[in-house]
Amino acid sequence: MSVIVFLVILSILVLVHELGHFGVAKFFGIRVDEFGLGYPPRAKKLFKWKGTDFTLNWLPFGGFVKIFGENPTDSPKKDLGESVGHYSGASSVDNFQYKNRGVQSLVLVAGVVCNFLFAWLLIFIVLITGLSAPLEAAQNGHLSVVEAVPESLRISAVLTLKTTQALSIFISQAVVGHADLSTVTGPVGLVGLVGEVSGLGFGYLLTFIALISINLCIINLLPFPALDGGRLIFVVLEAISRRSIPARIFNAINAVGFALLIFLMILITIRDVKNIL
Repeated sequence: MSVIVFLVILSILVLVHELGHFGVAKFFGIRVDEFGLGYPPRAKKLFKWKGTDFTLNWLPFGGFVKIFGENPTDSPKKDLGESVGHYSGASSVDNFQYKNRGVQSLVLVAGVVCNFLFAWLLIFIVLITGLSAPLEAAQNGHLSVVEAVPESLRISAVLTLKTTQALSIFISQAVVGHADLSTVTGPVGLVGLVGEVSGLGFGYLLTFIALISINLCIINLLPFPALDGGRLIFVVLEAISRRSIPARIFNAINAVGFALLIFLMILITIRDVKNIL
């Protein structure tokens, strides 16, 4: 049961993240080719809405969006010249690559913003419903809607700050080779935690989900290839140099970054399994 609950939680958090990218991209007229529920291979095309295929995929967790032009190989490279973001021709209308850097940055950060807002919403629900949870304000009586809005924002901000500090310490230790992987929990470890937290009450579970959402928010902002933060670095470099990064370099760096993330996840998963056994 814990596995199912964890997969549901993960799917919701990833979909919230991808909805952020999707919504902002559509708002600025960028073409979104696909919004996938789960990960490929594709099981079924559900429907088409405003040019976007909504699909159901076989791996039953998470989701993704395919934004036209986010990958440089989707379209011919442009010469930025002196008029960044202003191009003629039909290819510039709905292509991520041809939007100005401000719009590109908004699309990229939209996912993490939605993760933070979702965490804020969950903590707000805990405060106004009086659910038992490890929140100081909740334990002192629960709050009116007017009181809960700023208080839930404060708690979300505090959790974000403390999580950022902890992650910064871990990364700084990793750089000098002193990082302790025992302080990191992977998917297998999270399954066990979900079971334990669920037993404490629904309020604890909501707070735990909020904390995971905040962690996803911060991790995705790291300036590392294959993450939103790494993509933002590319946007900044292109804005400064006023030149596009060649597609082969972009793809190579992202591939290496993705491989490193997978390798780290495997190490953490192996350690989690050993701890269980």
